[in-house]
Amino acid sequence: MKIAAFVSSSSHHGNTATAVQKFLEGARAAGAETEIYYLHDYDMKPCRGCRACEKTGTCVIKGDDIPLLHEAIRSADAYVLATPTFYGDITGAFKVFVDRCYPFVDIWKDEETQQMRFGSRNKERRPGVLIAVSGSHGDMVFDSHMKVGYFCLNDLNSYPWREFCIPFTTWKPVAEMEDVVEKLYQGGQDLVRHMESGEGEDLARTGAYFARYRELKYN
Repeated sequence: MKIAAFVSSSSHHGNTATAVQKFLEGARAAGAETEIYYLHDYDMKPCRGCRACEKTGTCVIKGDDIPLLHEAIRSADAYVLATPTFYGDITGAFKVFVDRCYPFVDIWKDEETQQMRFGSRNKERRPGVLIAVSGSHGDMVFDSHMKVGYFCLNDLNSYPWREFCIPFTTWKPVAEMEDVVEKLYQGGQDLVRHMESGEGEDLARTGAYFARYRELKYN
């Protein structure tokens, strides 16, 4: 099995990268193949908002590295989305990546309720993990990270399996947080066991995300 991590920090050695590396280290110890995609290493042009991909499933923007990242998404069995916190929110690179995942979305109107539904062109349901790091903010800052992360996972046909939100890294880096490092390493192992077990999605957990972030009315 393959786990693909998409990291929106500009550093390969900072707190966000360290957190992801520890998680994937645990996953590899449990037998998974892993790959990290540091988004700043790729050319990602901003989404134009043209919505042409709603009909075609293909982005009209050409000449950047998004097709490589889309192929990584298609070939993975689980996803890790990771972002530090800039000005109390997700990074610009994370937002660009999420926006450019829009070609995966499948939108239709429910004939019975007349509400818009947002599914995915990805056919297989996959687990997703969110890792978010903050320097000086507390836990409250991570609500927006989780919301955007959930929207992206939904479009990739991925369910929110677990999140690791790590505040106050300005005073103590992730590498020195022994309890956090242990949880991340164990989390990577747990994800592999979860996938091997075939137990699948916790529908109550996904439903809680849906009720919090996605249950909007469209006419």
